[in-house]
Amino acid sequence: YNDRVLCDVVPMEASHILLGRPWQYNTKAIHDGFTNKISIKQNDQKIVLKPSSPREVCENQIK
Repeated sequence: YNDRVLCDVVPMEASHILLGRPWQYNTKAIHDGFTNKISIKQNDQKIVLKPSSPREVCENQIK
């Protein structure tokens, strides 16, 4: 069996590991799988976390 896989590889930080399922359940986060955004409520204010673009990730890694 042979197959080809095309992957994008980006650097990771600790936040990728920390924002896992326990964090999602504890904060009652809502994940939009289409836009890949996470919504949470804190102090009755809606906060939307959006993913960084590959360019933003590279720029942050250089800093």
